[in-house]
Amino acid sequence: METSVKLTSDQFLSLGDEVNVKSPTKNFPLTISPKADIDVLQWAKNYRYVLNELLLDYGAILIRGFKIQGAEKFNDLFSTVSGKAMEYKNRTSPRDQVYSNVYTSTSHPKDQIIHMHTENSYSDAYNRIICFYCLIPASIRGATPIADERKLLETLKPEIVKKFKEKGIQYVRNTIPGIGLNWKTIYQTDDRNEVNKILDSKGYKYTWVDEDHLRIKWTLPAFITHPLTGKEMWFNHMFFGHKSHYNEAVLEFFEEENLPFVTHYGDGEKIEDEVIQEFVKFYKENSIVFKWEQDDFLLLDNLCFSHGRESFEGDRTILTAMGQPYKM
Repeated sequence: METSVKLTSDQFLSLGDEVNVKSPTKNFPLTISPKADIDVLQWAKNYRYVLNELLLDYGAILIRGFKIQGAEKFNDLFSTVSGKAMEYKNRTSPRDQVYSNVYTSTSHPKDQIIHMHTENSYSDAYNRIICFYCLIPASIRGATPIADERKLLETLKPEIVKKFKEKGIQYVRNTIPGIGLNWKTIYQTDDRNEVNKILDSKGYKYTWVDEDHLRIKWTLPAFITHPLTGKEMWFNHMFFGHKSHYNEAVLEFFEEENLPFVTHYGDGEKIEDEVIQEFVKFYKENSIVFKWEQDDFLLLDNLCFSHGRESFEGDRTILTAMGQPYKM
């Protein structure tokens, strides 16, 4: 059962008299809601510091019941709490830019789920913060499940952790017309030479199979040090990109080296099915899944919490912004 809590930090005793605060439960993250109609931007400005302190501790905060009412004010609120939103580059998800660096969360087909992942963890440049804003909730399903990756790391078998630490994660990506994103969308340029420069600068292996089909292969660590806490974090796209998530019809049509996005151990070895089942079990038992309400503002520490998406029916518009960029 949810209970109101009194929160403290070095500078603040609470988040102010204007709000109610509820502890995390199995169904909700830490949740903050107003007692009356108050200016959310001014409130966020007053309590920016404590919000960021709480985010470091809890990893996820749901701000619910304030009047945000659109992309522009969402952008202002995000900027107030987390700093200026960053441009979405090196893309994996189809998204539309709606205002400044605010995007639709995904244009992925509504009848498909999006598996759990941490944003940009396949890249050597990543965002520490990601935020979601509900403009229009779906009529049926459409939740954005979230899960604490710190708990995941605690549950993994020591031998699994050891192997990923030693080998890292290999990513293979193909840009094939009609399947996934094309290279122009991924890199936000129509100049092949510019793409070559980007990939060369990162030390990635790549082959232009033809003028549209680019195959890229690179390896990154499975773990990263949190830039603010100094703690070791499980941070990668391994689960999201594993071959087991593909439809059988796709696997019959494409050889593995031509799949749009696929992951292996860092040396190219296949990741065992029994390892993947450890992750399936964790996310099934530990994901926080709540129904979106209009004007919900969900703030995540992207190194602490993964997210996904349920399939849905009806209209659904969830916007996203990312901030606080870092490089590995």
